[in-house]
Amino acid sequence: MHSWRLPSNTQRFQSKTVDHKWLEDFIALSREKSFSKAAELRHITQPQFSRRIRALEMWAGSDLVNRATVPLSLTTAGEELLAISRQTVSSLTDLRARLRSGKDNAGWVTLATGRTLARTAVPTWFTQTRRAVGDYRLRLITGSIAEGVTALEQGAADFLLSYTHPRLPLVLDDANFESKAFGRDELVAVSSPRADGSALHALPGNTNKPVHLLSYTPTLALAQVLQDGIARQVQQSKQELHLHTIFESDFAESLHEQALQGAGMGWLPLSLVHADLQSGKLVHASSPVSSIPIEFRLFRPRKSSNTQARRVWDQTA
Repeated sequence: MHSWRLPSNTQRFQSKTVDHKWLEDFIALSREKSFSKAAELRHITQPQFSRRIRALEMWAGSDLVNRATVPLSLTTAGEELLAISRQTVSSLTDLRARLRSGKDNAGWVTLATGRTLARTAVPTWFTQTRRAVGDYRLRLITGSIAEGVTALEQGAADFLLSYTHPRLPLVLDDANFESKAFGRDELVAVSSPRADGSALHALPGNTNKPVHLLSYTPTLALAQVLQDGIARQVQQSKQELHLHTIFESDFAESLHEQALQGAGMGWLPLSLVHADLQSGKLVHASSPVSSIPIEFRLFRPRKSSNTQARRVWDQTA
């Protein structure tokens, strides 16, 4: 996390360090003139965003925003800080671009994605693009969708590979970013088998004996996709599911391992469990077999100085 001091001639502000994210938040707020819209643009909740703006005001020792006006406006102190914030953020962005284009980073392409896609989708893509483009180096950074979007927007990543769904908080300006379809997968309900080959943890369960569920943490992209998919399936089949969550993780592979151990059932990417279904280590937990389709896309800035990244993009089908 970067921090720095404002120039010494800015006497009205306290001489303490400030998080650069606060300045980026402040710039977004000045542009959107709305806490809710700026929070959405910054991929955080409105309460989180408000706390960060308040932290910036505490650092400055002055109110920066006129909250009583509609739309909101900046105070005199806010206008003064805004000019410096824009200059500082722009300078840091330019510096990072120069550092990233230096000889130590030559030939590197950086991809931000989630841990599940890093295992299921990236290896094949990397092999195929290296075959088409030639010998290039891939730097992989994993995290949440919001973290990936931030990395892409700030120039820390050349690409973002992400699940896409109406409920996912993926907000990128079409004027500055573009995307292409990358692939499809599906979430399938799986369980370890009984001796007779039937599912040990079979849907739909009942009130007296709910099915032990291996679940994604609510903040994970797959959790949002799954919640919507289950709701649609229940509505269509008119069959209620009785579930009892016994294990929760932000890592699909940990749910996979728990399913193999017989702890419960989970909706897992088919690409992750295909081999286990083929071998019989796992079986479908629903009858008839149902699945929840998911798709993922590759995003990039429309303007990129990384020649290698442009070549990789062109060779990505």
